[in-house]
Amino acid sequence: MAEIENMIKEKDISTKCTFLLNQWEKNLNLTKYERTKFESFLNQLDFQIKKLEKKELQISVFGRVGVGKSSLLNALIEKQIFPADVLNGNTKTTKSYTWDKRFKSLNKVELIDSPGIDEINNAHKQAINFNNVLDTDLIIFVIDSDINRIDLNSIEELLTHNKPILIVLNRCDQWNTRETKLILSSIHRKLSFCKQKIKISLVSSSPREAKIKPNGTIRSEQKTPKVDIFKNELKDIIDQSGELLLCINSLRIAEQFYKLLKENRLLKKKEKAQSLIGKYATLKASGIAINPFLMIDLITGLALDSALVIQLSQLYGLEVGGPSARQIVKKLSFQNSLLGGAQIGIQITLNIFKQILILVAPLTGGLSLAPTAPIAIAQVALAIHATKLIGRLAAYKFLNDTNKKDGRPRLMLNYLLKKNSDLRIMLGDFKFLTSNTAKNKNHLLP
Repeated sequence: MAEIENMIKEKDISTKCTFLLNQWEKNLNLTKYERTKFESFLNQLDFQIKKLEKKELQISVFGRVGVGKSSLLNALIEKQIFPADVLNGNTKTTKSYTWDKRFKSLNKVELIDSPGIDEINNAHKQAINFNNVLDTDLIIFVIDSDINRIDLNSIEELLTHNKPILIVLNRCDQWNTRETKLILSSIHRKLSFCKQKIKISLVSSSPREAKIKPNGTIRSEQKTPKVDIFKNELKDIIDQSGELLLCINSLRIAEQFYKLLKENRLLKKKEKAQSLIGKYATLKASGIAINPFLMIDLITGLALDSALVIQLSQLYGLEVGGPSARQIVKKLSFQNSLLGGAQIGIQITLNIFKQILILVAPLTGGLSLAPTAPIAIAQVALAIHATKLIGRLAAYKFLNDTNKKDGRPRLMLNYLLKKNSDLRIMLGDFKFLTSNTAKNKNHLLP
């Protein structure tokens, strides 16, 4: 982490982040099969790195159909670029526009309009739309009333992907002060899973006012949009954190790719890993069967378990050295009672019992030696089970943890998110780097 901190403290964070990602990608030692399998993901990462190099930020609006996403963008740029109408669901496909404003440290800011969350009735198209929004660097999440379950599900999903979001409550001209406070209070209560109170910006992107015509008819007239406060807030965020947002999105994509790569390697090498674990379990069992001394058993067991971890890491292409392997074994043993105190306690008890039986053998005419065989079998069975468990837990650790070299995107992402309070607010100070890797991944483990 100290290396990451030193790198960030130096000039131009985007240049440093670009260098880190390029070096990281080269060091992954991807096979031809992996490059083919993850071609689309690698293309996505390369596209994001190019955006980072060119300092081109993408901002998308997201939300339910008919909440005024298009009219909000039009109000921000003061042009009628995005199609907006009184009819709901006017935006069927994404449309982008390069904002003709100058921003600090950025060469381009692109605004992207997207279809409503509930506009697309096809689940596959919904997933594509959501992934397209995920690819952008900042998300303006638009609502026009109290949030509902669709809004909440989308916000939680975005936060679990470490996406910075700005929540905008549109059509505020419809309520008085008291009604607005009640709506905001309800929204914050429903977002209570966030550690910090997410700021909600109030806008009215396309206000209308009823007017009585001379002939007595009533018509609705377009009024000047009320978006200036949010517009200034957005400009400040882009000026102050534009490069940082680009870095975070690049690192997020890199970390997601690294997770998929590890999952693929674990699944592909599962049978070989099982064979390797079986080999070390046999070696440990043989040593215990012929050796009467407990301390030697424990030392030999640690050495074999460490060697197993090293072999597994090499098999998965996630290599660790001897000291790191011993640390993993010790950590796993400490975390798992069977591998830690319970195993040692059982082994000591069985060994003492066996030694007593051997010592009294002359007094019993050798009859007391008979029970030592079942004890030895129990010790061997325990050793085999412990070795298999070590192998499985080591694979699980490779899947969920990372080393300093291969995991630098994750380390840097974690550092940036924790060190920047403004981004924590945009993220709701959500649990950083939330991962579903641990869920339903048992099929990957040996």
